[in-house]
Amino acid sequence: MTISEAHTVLVDRIKWRDDKTLKGFTLDAGNIALSTDKVYQSIHSAITLVNIREAQPLLDISDSDLNEYLTNLRSDCAQQVLADVFEKDYVNDNLFTLYPAAFDNCMMLRMVIIVSEAMMTTSRSNRKTRFSEEFVGKLHYDVFRDAPNKFAIRGANYNHALGASTRYRSELRSAQRRFGQDRNVLKTITKGPVSDPYKYINE
Repeated sequence: MTISEAHTVLVDRIKWRDDKTLKGFTLDAGNIALSTDKVYQSIHSAITLVNIREAQPLLDISDSDLNEYLTNLRSDCAQQVLADVFEKDYVNDNLFTLYPAAFDNCMMLRMVIIVSEAMMTTSRSNRKTRFSEEFVGKLHYDVFRDAPNKFAIRGANYNHALGASTRYRSELRSAQRRFGQDRNVLKTITKGPVSDPYKYINE
């Protein structure tokens, strides 16, 4: 499977929920999540359709252009995650069959970073009214903070004490350990647990 083919699979893993923050706006079929899909809005409260619309560069963006923008966000997010994990142009054909959710956490956290950076850096005239200094400061903290004392925090509390960018790097390291060492030419996946490079994916 090429990286391009992997992107086609990965980009549809997580979509958008109609979160009712944009009255009259309808997500198109390619963007809207089914009841069983994971959604990007679930990872952080600031990731809403109205915040995305207000952060993107077009002042009077049409519904079709906003849908295109949301599609591009999903595509860019998947492309960045694949680029951050893999170095070569091919991945094992069995990766997404055996472990379809292997990169979901990376995708969710990467989207938080992408959308948050858009809100923090938008040059739109509504920047101060929509995204106040207090809002931007808290968002910056949520995205970029480190734990105050990493060695004193244990278990689940440790992960949630970190900002999204730090958690993203942690998820990347985990994915690289599981999939990256064989550099996309994994041929031993069906030969048993001893030679299975994915053995510890869910442990």
